[in-house]
Formats: sequence, structure tokens, C-alpha cells
Amino acid sequence: MPAARADNAVRRAGPDRCPGVLVLHAAEDGGLARVRLPGGRIEARQLGAVAAAARLGNGIAELTSRANLQIRGLPEEAAEPVAGLLADAGLLPSSEHELVRNVLASPFAGRHPAALAATDAVVSELDRELCSDAVFADLPGRFLFAVDDGSGLALGARADVELAAEGAAVFRLCLAGAATSIVVPAERAATAALNAARAFVDLAARSDERPWRIAEVAGGPSAIAVLLGGRIVAAQARAAATLSPGRIVQNDGRVAVTALPPLARLDPGSLESLRSLAARASGELRLSPWRTLTLCDVDAADAEPLARALEVAGLVLTPDSGWTGLSACAGMGACSKALLDVRAAASRRAAARDGASPREHWSACQRRCGQPRDAGLSIAARSAAP
Repeated sequence: MPAARADNAVRRAGPDRCPGVLVLHAAEDGGLARVRLPGGRIEARQLGAVAAAARLGNGIAELTSRANLQIRGLPEEAAEPVAGLLADAGLLPSSEHELVRNVLASPFAGRHPAALAATDAVVSELDRELCSDAVFADLPGRFLFAVDDGSGLALGARADVELAAEGAAVFRLCLAGAATSIVVPAERAATAALNAARAFVDLAARSDERPWRIAEVAGGPSAIAVLLGGRIVAAQARAAATLSPGRIVQNDGRVAVTALPPLARLDPGSLESLRSLAARASGELRLSPWRTLTLCDVDAADAEPLARALEVAGLVLTPDSGWTGLSACAGMGACSKALLDVRAAASRRAAARDGASPREHWSACQRRCGQPRDAGLSIAARSAAP
């Protein structure tokens, strides 16, 4: 688990305006709808609904750093049809809770060779109970849960409430990166996480700062731990792991295939291709904070044909690809503010990079939309290309 961070009390001027689906976020290239995918999981049939929704916008669907999907370039009149498409596909189980279903997990969910515990059941229960209690509708849209299977793949996102596997069916509760003395069996893990979130809602309601995150409450992690009958402890830190494109042999002998969409971007055609491939494999895709897609439980004999099909669909399967860590705004043809074709520029740049290059972001104007906070290099157009 990550090392504890110092408290950082912050005064917020208003409510969190994190994007969702029911109210489109106004971006430079049009309306944006962000679809929460707890645990990064999306079923094959749901990919078809996302493809249909993307056709109502500028044709761009993006993977986010919280393993969600967002649909770009939507006109105002598309808001209701998009919400209907996603609701019919089961992607909006509770309109009151759509902004708070923020749950990260390893895409392998216990299948990784370094994993200690299965996590799918914990994530499902956490999401189900989160959506069943009106109290949690008051959580800010930035509030984040994480459930790590022991591989470290869910530990790098600075979650507010984290369940870190310490054995086959045992999880330690961590708050804003600080380990607590609270260790629970798998069947009580979701309840422990939700109790921590409930305590945050109570603390936030009594605070003048209107905090969005536990780390923004002075003494927040310690106060919540005490309310839950525990305390902050000095536990041995477990390193956060990263995920690259390629294949991994699961701990059950089957294979997981991970692919990277260039610029984390999918168009309706590639979404339909992924829908077909997922339907023939495990029936779902699993997104990650590294903006990758993973198909789990693939028979060893089917892994190579599947990888080739993903490459035909335009995805990257090699870990040393120059597309790794490269991002860009919507760009020319998708945004009226764009001054150059950043997708073409990024494609040329990808050929000159490798997987170890620092993160970089290309912008078609000085607004630098979509630039990640950890981008080591930022390139933005000042004028239209000659």
C-alpha cells in the first residue's frame, strides 16, 4: 500500500462538478458524458450502447485515468438519448448515485500471478450497497474507492478508501494512503469501506471547508479510523505496480491479453470490434488507470489469434510502444478550436518514442484540454499549421 501522506486541508468554494451522464459537461469540443465503470468492467453488450452513444457525438470515446469511459462532442439535444442508451444497457443503475460509483480495481481481479485475493465479489457488493443507500449520494464525484488484489495494480491512484489484500480472503483498510489497524475478511470488506465513506460524509457535513477528499480534512484519516474502532498504523508499504500492453499467464494457467488504444481513444467501429471479441472471450472488457483494455480467462491456444484481432482493430499489444504515455486533446475535425491535427502529429511522435519515454500531451490550441497532471512534456499549438 502507498505510504501515508500528510493531511492537506482545503477550503472548497462549491460542490464538486465532476462530469457524469445525466448532465453533460461543457467541453470545448461539445458535451462530454462520463460513464462510471466500477472495477473497470464493461460487458460486451454494453460496448454496443457506448458505440451508439458515440455516434451521437463526434465519434470519440475515451478511456480515463480512473478506468471509466467518456463520450465526447455531444450536442445538447443528445443528452437524453445518450442517457437512455446507457440506462437501457445497465450502465446507470441509480441516477442518484451515478457520480459516486468510483471504484478502482486490478483488471485481473485475483488472476494475476502476484495476486493474493479475488476481488470481483468485493467490488460488486461495494457498488451495489453504494447505490442502495441515499447517504452515499452526498459523496463528492472525486471521492475514490480502490480494491487491490495484492498485485499492486490498484494502489497508485490516491484512493480515499482502499481495501488492500493481505491474504487469500483478508483485506486491510487504508484511508487517503494511510494504513489502519482495521483488517477484515473478504465478506466484510465492502462494509468496512462503506463505513469509512459514511464517516467521511458525516465529517464533511460538519466542516466549513466542504472537502471532496479525505486528505482535504485536517486529521481526516485518523479521525475516521477512530470512528471505525481502529487507528492509523505504520504498515510496510507495498509498491504500486503498473500495467503495460501484452499477455500475462494467469495464476490458473489461462491468459489475460491487455491492449492499449492509441491516445486512449475508441471510435464506434473499434467499439463494435471489441464488443464482438469480448463476446467470444469472457464476455467483458476490463479497463485500467493506464487506459488499457484487458480480456481475461482466454484459453492459451486462443491468445495469439485474439492478440492479432486486437491489432487489426487498431490497438497496441507491445509494451515498448511509443503510444504508451502519449495523450492528446480531441483535435481538428472534432473540436472547432483546434489549430492543427494533433492526432497526425501524435502518430508521428509515437514512432519516435518508446514505452519508457516520459508522459507527454499534445494540444491543438493553448487551452490544453485533457492534459494529465503528470505529463512531463506538454506541446500546444500557437497558430494554425501552414
